[in-house]
Amino acid sequence: MHICFICDEYPPAPHGGSGSSYRDLSEGLVAQGHQVTVVGVYKNPQWHGGKGVDETINGVRVVRLPSSPSWLRYKLQTLSDRLKISRWLKCEHQKNPFDIIEASDYGGWLRFGGPAGVPTIVRIRGSNYFFDVELKRNGDPFEHKIEEAALARADFIGSVSRYASERTLDICKLSHRSCTVIHNAVDMDLFSPSPGVSRERGLIVFVNSINPKKGIEQLIDAMNVVCAKFPEAKLAVIGQDTQKPVDGITYVEKLKQRMKPEFLDRVIFTGRMDRYKGVLDYLRRAHICCYPSHMETFGIAAIEAMSIGKPTIFSETGPGPEVIEHGVSGLLCNPHDALDLADKIVAILSSDELAERLGTNARCRVETLFNKKHWVQRNVEFYERCISSNSHENGRCGCK
Repeated sequence: MHICFICDEYPPAPHGGSGSSYRDLSEGLVAQGHQVTVVGVYKNPQWHGGKGVDETINGVRVVRLPSSPSWLRYKLQTLSDRLKISRWLKCEHQKNPFDIIEASDYGGWLRFGGPAGVPTIVRIRGSNYFFDVELKRNGDPFEHKIEEAALARADFIGSVSRYASERTLDICKLSHRSCTVIHNAVDMDLFSPSPGVSRERGLIVFVNSINPKKGIEQLIDAMNVVCAKFPEAKLAVIGQDTQKPVDGITYVEKLKQRMKPEFLDRVIFTGRMDRYKGVLDYLRRAHICCYPSHMETFGIAAIEAMSIGKPTIFSETGPGPEVIEHGVSGLLCNPHDALDLADKIVAILSSDELAERLGTNARCRVETLFNKKHWVQRNVEFYERCISSNSHENGRCGCK
């Protein structure tokens, strides 16, 4: 098959979980002998070089197109970029036909569809519309309409969790549409325990972008409680500060101000780190990995920690129960309640038996449900079903 992914955060460009997932899937598909093209629109000239970049990374063709001119107003630029993707898809399809095209629901990149006869998939990974509703934020109605229209136009819909699927389809008034859920996965050979790395007692590790919705404020507040009870407790916060400074004060500085002065030296902010070196080392040394996000569509950071065999605390909201069986393969917390989070951390720090049991069960759960080796094949089978169905039904009338 020739699969095309639309992704505007493909590594090594700045990326989140979606970019990492598309890279892992792309490289896994190439390893099975499939052809993969990834195309995206980028605003930063560093990544598109002014006229666009067409390169091959680990067997994956990666095309980075420049965004439409900045002098266009926001709405026109947004529509123009999506039209650019649609036109590029149709042009490239004439040269090297695609068998299937997929994009995330975030940003509504398939708003104008693709080449006639080629099935399109929108995979629910976490749209602005979804998070605005779930987090009760004032969103951009224009942005919501684009994401909703792209989802409605797709021939097929996928999702990284049942929760994200049900809520997104309900929000977009598409509950009548079917959706295939394929959870994200992790490379268990890479994210594995290392006999040469010892656990650092009391080390709590958080790996995520640093912003309020990731629950970092509640985690900092919880650390004031934990540090008072455990002299060895310390927190490593790994990730990029994504918030704009307010009155010249960065968000990280504000987080430091939440710590009691006597505990300030027990929290370190490392900044963004390489996934395969710095992050992996911290995860292997961690006593506990903690991800009290207010809302996720899945939460790949949690399963990376679980794969290494670490006792992991995740949020009870959203897809949390799909990832962790509370009390069996990890602990689920109320991400809005710092004291509840502190209680969960204290419980693990107080019992080596509990920590060992949760960590062992966590890796077993990843092996069963979130192993990359099985994940790639599940996606291949999903694509084959979509192609077969599209061929038999000749597509959904009017979708292209």
